[in-house]
Amino acid sequence: MPERFHDWGLAADTGQCRVCGSSVAQRYFWPEVYAHSGQALMRCGYCATVYLAPGFSAAGLMRFYTGPYRRLFPAEVPWRSAGRFFAWRGDADTARKRFALIDAKLPPQGQLFEMGAGFGAFLGQAAQQRADLQLSASEPDIAQRQALLGQASVHFVESLATLPEQSLDAVVAFHVLEHLIDPRGFLEQAAQRLRDGGRLWLEVPDLMSDWQTRLFVHPAHLSYFCADSLRRLAEAAGLHVLYCGAHPVSALAGTLWLEALRPTTPVCQPVAPAAQQQVEAVDQWISRVGSGYRERIKALLKAVAMRVLGPALIGEWQRWRQHRRHCVEQARR
Repeated sequence: MPERFHDWGLAADTGQCRVCGSSVAQRYFWPEVYAHSGQALMRCGYCATVYLAPGFSAAGLMRFYTGPYRRLFPAEVPWRSAGRFFAWRGDADTARKRFALIDAKLPPQGQLFEMGAGFGAFLGQAAQQRADLQLSASEPDIAQRQALLGQASVHFVESLATLPEQSLDAVVAFHVLEHLIDPRGFLEQAAQRLRDGGRLWLEVPDLMSDWQTRLFVHPAHLSYFCADSLRRLAEAAGLHVLYCGAHPVSALAGTLWLEALRPTTPVCQPVAPAAQQQVEAVDQWISRVGSGYRERIKALLKAVAMRVLGPALIGEWQRWRQHRRHCVEQARR
């Protein structure tokens, strides 16, 4: 198993769902086993969101991403060649595919904000494709956030909340919502800062994708959404959902894609309850994932390899496998 950390900076467990605040019929599944953080996988009986409890405190979350995060996930650690690191990850290609989905819906001279810009691949592609766009972003990893920006001019801010209300035409967040302490709060901020008719695009892992092991659950992902729960959350934040479902890009299968716009007068409201059938479907899906010997052996072997070879070399091997798989898939098309 990955390296253990003694102080995770976890907040007190209130017994409430991270998304809707309900404490009704919260179901416990199992303790988090990827990193043994002391968290547990829970399901809300009201809104059917799946989440880790307890969550991080704000200070704990910041400390997590500046310390343990990259050591827990070696695929995020470069080894020798930064060029090969990004090429095998496929950041630029993925960014092109994402931007192609939204390009035609961005107005001339549009103001586009990215939450959690990472290495800057998406903003770099946006600048290449549309030199007229005005780009801003929030990304706490100052050392890495310009790695793939290229010549893009980006105004970095501390958070979306620092921007004026109704100042943006588009907000994007790719694999960010699941990391946030307050996902609903972010969506409400987005609705407030979009102009009338402005659009939000989200990408998150799909809880109902074909994951086979409890190692799918880890401390970096605090919330787990299916299409139904993600839609209801966005609507509660005052957004009008245009699409929420399987990702339109086949290469990004296993993720959800949400497109929503700000109505003339956004109205925040409580998250609508999930249908009982939805709660049962989520329970059945998660309960099918067992805790077998293969999972324990895999975790043990990874821990030994990490100690002997180090996270950077293990990450290189993981990226090579991902790159090779992508090349095989491309050759078949």
